[in-house]
Amino acid sequence: MDKRGRDRALIQEPVVINNIVKAYALDISEGGMYLHTQAEFIPGATLELSFKLKEKEIRVKAVVRHVQPGIGMGVSFINPSPETLSAIKDFLKGAPDIVKPKEKVILLVDDSEQSRSIYKNRLMSEGFTVFEASNGVEALKSIQENRPDLVILDLWMEGIDGFKFLQLIKLNPELKDIPVIVLSARVLPEDIKKALSLGASSFLPKMTTSPVKLAEYLC
Repeated sequence: MDKRGRDRALIQEPVVINNIVKAYALDISEGGMYLHTQAEFIPGATLELSFKLKEKEIRVKAVVRHVQPGIGMGVSFINPSPETLSAIKDFLKGAPDIVKPKEKVILLVDDSEQSRSIYKNRLMSEGFTVFEASNGVEALKSIQENRPDLVILDLWMEGIDGFKFLQLIKLNPELKDIPVIVLSARVLPEDIKKALSLGASSFLPKMTTSPVKLAEYLC
């Protein structure tokens, strides 16, 4: 697996901010992490974080980079110690490999036309063939007709939502091996846990996964 696949790993671990505020880590990289918290912080704020990686206590300073009010924020670590950086690298090495498409045919499922458009344009510029679906019903029809190598799935749609779509295709012997990456604006820990338990290969927050980053993630 190449370096990009190791850049970020899913993590479900409680984090304490400034020795007071309780948060929940959703992913981690050598440079930072995404935290679910309803506490409000402003971009540029400096934080003290404490959490565990493989039972090892980690304390590190971080700066707030991106904020999604009521949902979470992305933070970058500030000069982590060699011991902290080593612990993070060890954790990333042991993280499961991200399933990537062997070919270049993607089904993009999202009820936002604008969101589909910006991600589709970037993926096509990288050489991917992209089919679109605006809801779960369209996605089920497309996945059977086009047999993509990968599905990029939003969760919250009317009718058949992303959770139900995952459940249905993973029960189908002909479709269950197609990897699904969830790309969602809502990143609650329970949503991540449910999506992964239903068979999603990985979970990416839209807040920190731009079209450019998604394309890099898949290349």
